[in-house]
Amino acid sequence: MWAAVNRHGLIYFDGQAWQDRTASARLPSKLFYDLYVDPVDASLWIGSEGGVTRFDGRTWETLIVESVLPATSISSIVRSPYGVYWFGSRDGLTFHRPDSIPPWIRIENISGAAELLSANSWQVESDGDILVGYEAGDLYTSQSELVVLYRLNPPGQLGAWQLLDRPFLELSGFTEKGQYTLEFQVRDFAFTYSEISSVSFEAESLPAQIRLPILGAIRRDYLITLIVTGLLALIGFGYMGIEFIQTRRRALDAVVRSFNPFISGEPVRREDMFFGRREMLQKIVDTLHNNSIMIHGERRIGKTTLLYQLNNHLWGLEDEEYWFVPLYVDLEGTEEETFFHFLMEEILHTASALSGLTPETKEALQDLLYYRPGHEQYTDREFIRDLRDVIKALQHFGEISHPGKQLRLILLMDEMDVFNAYDHLMQQRLRRIFMRDFAATLGAVIAGIRISKEWGRIESPWYNLFNEIEVAPFTREQATELLTEPVRGFYRYEPSVVDFIIDNCAGRPFRIQQYGLEAVGRMLADGRRNITMADVLFAHEHIQQMGDTINIGLGENDDS
Repeated sequence: MWAAVNRHGLIYFDGQAWQDRTASARLPSKLFYDLYVDPVDASLWIGSEGGVTRFDGRTWETLIVESVLPATSISSIVRSPYGVYWFGSRDGLTFHRPDSIPPWIRIENISGAAELLSANSWQVESDGDILVGYEAGDLYTSQSELVVLYRLNPPGQLGAWQLLDRPFLELSGFTEKGQYTLEFQVRDFAFTYSEISSVSFEAESLPAQIRLPILGAIRRDYLITLIVTGLLALIGFGYMGIEFIQTRRRALDAVVRSFNPFISGEPVRREDMFFGRREMLQKIVDTLHNNSIMIHGERRIGKTTLLYQLNNHLWGLEDEEYWFVPLYVDLEGTEEETFFHFLMEEILHTASALSGLTPETKEALQDLLYYRPGHEQYTDREFIRDLRDVIKALQHFGEISHPGKQLRLILLMDEMDVFNAYDHLMQQRLRRIFMRDFAATLGAVIAGIRISKEWGRIESPWYNLFNEIEVAPFTREQATELLTEPVRGFYRYEPSVVDFIIDNCAGRPFRIQQYGLEAVGRMLADGRRNITMADVLFAHEHIQQMGDTINIGLGENDDS
């Protein structure tokens, strides 16, 4: 039962007690003229000196002059059978037809202590705080006049609808474990409600807490995290201290045992001492799956080192499609008449040394033409027949040791310049080998200083089989890496020492190695760990006295 008391307000009787609803109704005036209950939806209409106020059981709204009324004072209200409301006032009669197009609302974003589980479900902890944003709109009602409502339904319960006057909702206190449902709804000026937009939250119970002096109550998992973090930090500091001591000890031991990591006169065989060409090495490896390669460059620029490193890398390569058998062959001094016999000798030496060969494979590698005639009688024809049998034997071995992968036999042929003196017919025979039926299994990387491309025959030249890669001098960055990485953790350079060496080496790795070798040697002779400018000037003078120019190396093999 509703009662309007002039100059006092609006009261409601719920069957047990009277309740003052004046404040919640936000009435525009306390001078009342009419109370009307809608026979269709039971909503309450109040005519007053300030306009018309409506209550549908959930929300209140007042129609004033600025909205639909020609005058503020409304003395009578009635609804027609067609859904039109008539308002009587001192200034005449007004009818009001509410629109029936519903507004809309959607949840835009959720932030805070919430983790997305699925499209419309989140996980929160019982003490977590979250922010929920939304967006709403209507065709006829302005944004400011929309009424937004929400309710949070705890597990197995229905919450009460509440008004929301901010563009976001703050939620906290998920005290019960289980699924909470948050619902949003918006009402327009005509009391038309949108569909409910909802999202669910799966609340986890609050982890156990431990009360500590000074800190007070703290979650057990946080405490465990703090303890573990502290232990890790302690271990980390301890490890850093031990590492510092060991590094210093290694450095002192290096001086005592005269450790000099630089290499001069020989190719670099150790992978951990290979610097400056790793990008080129990877480029070659990526190309070798279906191609053969020719690398060329001046003497002592690093070609032999590159072949050694490529050999080591291919043996340990875990490729998804191929398993590689690389064979390093030094052709220096090889006569034309013995070329194919020597090449097969190197192939068999590597193939026979494979670990895990079956007796059948070993027998197949012994039953070859190579073991029958003399060197002079072993031509490319015998070589092709034997190579086909070797590949067949290795493929049989690969079915056991590398199931599902294809064999790729890679010939790494160094000092290929000897081929310049061979007859063109002999060169063409080498090309013919790579055109046989086993060509997909066979590949090569050949290296030389200046491989001749003079060709007087009508056939395609042999060197057209290869993709060319030039081994150029080091860039400044590569040279710096070659100088500093081998001594890292052992010795230190004084300022400007590295720049002096690089400026006098023209990017030639063998020359950089010479400077490093001589300078470190002099430093060790004095029992020091710092490489000084005096050490490098000593090395510079010694290298100049040797008369070894940059463009003409000391030997046939590369030293880096």
